[in-house]
Amino acid sequence: MAIDTRAHSPERIVAPAPLPHISRKALKRVKNPLPAPTVCRYCGGDVELVCNSQIYNGRSYGEWPYAYLCSDCKAYVGLHPSTDIPLGTLAANQLRKDRNASKDLFHQLKELRGFSRNQAYQWLSERMGVPVSECHFGWFEPEQCAAASSICSAALNESTAMGRAFAKARR
Repeated sequence: MAIDTRAHSPERIVAPAPLPHISRKALKRVKNPLPAPTVCRYCGGDVELVCNSQIYNGRSYGEWPYAYLCSDCKAYVGLHPSTDIPLGTLAANQLRKDRNASKDLFHQLKELRGFSRNQAYQWLSERMGVPVSECHFGWFEPEQCAAASSICSAALNESTAMGRAFAKARR
């Protein structure tokens, strides 16, 4: 878990366009930063740092409305707030859907079980057999999304009274 070296550098951080700034404090919050993509993993096209209004038909969303976008196939990934660090890997439409669906189940389980964020990720990482430092939905591939969905769905089913009864009957 290496924090971006710019977080502790005495030199002024120059934000790449179109970003208005990069915060040292925000850089320190990202414990395991991925490198900024420059080449698309899907089509080999150039990846640009853009305002997300280029993705969402002229409308920008979020407090930090920036993303890395492939100029050819339009795969994209958002950024950690006040940084130029990607939230995960570039994702095409289907992978974004898979990630969102699995993360939704994960959040439902987190709320139902009363887990803190850290407890929930620790729980999921153990069941998926991955280090907690690599248990990020923005890093997941389709197979990992399917595994997380399956794990969370099973746990959600067992967390209901009927689900517990069915689980007990199966044993």
